[in-house]
Amino acid sequence: MTVALNLPDLVAAKLGQAGADVAEEMLRTLVCGLYREGRISTPEAMRSLNITSRAAFETLVAHHHAEREWPDEEIELELATIKRLND
Repeated sequence: MTVALNLPDLVAAKLGQAGADVAEEMLRTLVCGLYREGRISTPEAMRSLNITSRAAFETLVAHHHAEREWPDEEIELELATIKRLND
């Protein structure tokens, strides 16, 4: 989906600091916010951002201060994945 958004110059400048692509930074910020609120899971967030490395995702989450408590269901899925990979 494509969304057109009018940003104040100050906000656009902050999003584009250090040469960052404004649209990409907006997407990362939005996805991290949804993740922090528990509205999307880790795999959903990673897919949305085309991130394949869990370490890269965790770094992004930390950068955006989007850490959150994991629901029991997500912990169980994560542990099952780790077990499957170690077998």
